[in-house]
Amino acid sequence: MTLPYTDLSDFLNALDRMERPLTVVAHQDDECTFSGVLSRSADRMRIIWLTNGDGLYFLDNVSPEEYGKIRMAEAIQSAKAVGIPKKRTECLKFSEVDIYQRMMFLTNDQNAIKWNKPFFQNIYDKLRGRIFEAKPDCVFTCAFQGGNPEHDITHYLTRVAVDEYEKDSGKTIPFIHVPMYEYTILVALRFNPFYKGLRWRYELNEQEKENKVTQFEAYPSQVELFEKFKKVVGTIGKLGLLTRGKPYSVEEYAAVEEWGPVPEDWDYLKNPHTFDWANYIGDDFGKTPISFNKSIRPIIAAFPRMK
Repeated sequence: MTLPYTDLSDFLNALDRMERPLTVVAHQDDECTFSGVLSRSADRMRIIWLTNGDGLYFLDNVSPEEYGKIRMAEAIQSAKAVGIPKKRTECLKFSEVDIYQRMMFLTNDQNAIKWNKPFFQNIYDKLRGRIFEAKPDCVFTCAFQGGNPEHDITHYLTRVAVDEYEKDSGKTIPFIHVPMYEYTILVALRFNPFYKGLRWRYELNEQEKENKVTQFEAYPSQVELFEKFKKVVGTIGKLGLLTRGKPYSVEEYAAVEEWGPVPEDWDYLKNPHTFDWANYIGDDFGKTPISFNKSIRPIIAAFPRMK
């Protein structure tokens, strides 16, 4: 279906009138990347986290279960920072550890999707059920960009579920994706220069800037990762010398959020990058590298979009 608007102002006017906007993201802290939208629609927005956030449990020397509880407690505070109460948030509690193990199976055996599909079917069915219950009039999700495999899985399964909901309801549902990172984190919080879809840039007001800072502060478990992002963003900001005569500060960079509608004709079976090694750089499970061609494409092929 074709959206009735193509520029940011028209979309924001529509968003302000929407009763049931919905956010579906992979991880606790993904929502911080479009804090301005959440603040703007906090009185109506609902957030769903697909995973339980246990993926980096080994960094804190705790069990996956304990780490997941820490991450969810932080996520509730993050949502609260932009005005979204706990009752309008939900974690579907799928283990990152389990998801990565399944991706490892797919990488090692091209036929593994046959016995791993029920695992991903369970994720899809639960996600689809939540989307049909929410009856969203707009959905925000992670960009499909080859940066993080769980971002891409979340995006794609949400896309398929929204397709079904559109057909069932007869409504056009704006499907908006938000870039997180790719090429490790060398391209952070922006679409890469070769992206051909619409890219809208939302400038945060002063209250939204304060809310965003409070969101990041709600994640003490992620301080080291955020510091790495800040260093990369600081380096990117130096490019401002070429465009405006002075560098961008980290604060200035973070005060502008980039996102946009997903092109309807997006080919999800196509590699996000020309070379597969450019996807999910450094991502592995049990020393088995995660790749788009072997780990993600089989999942996409197993859940074709409705025509």
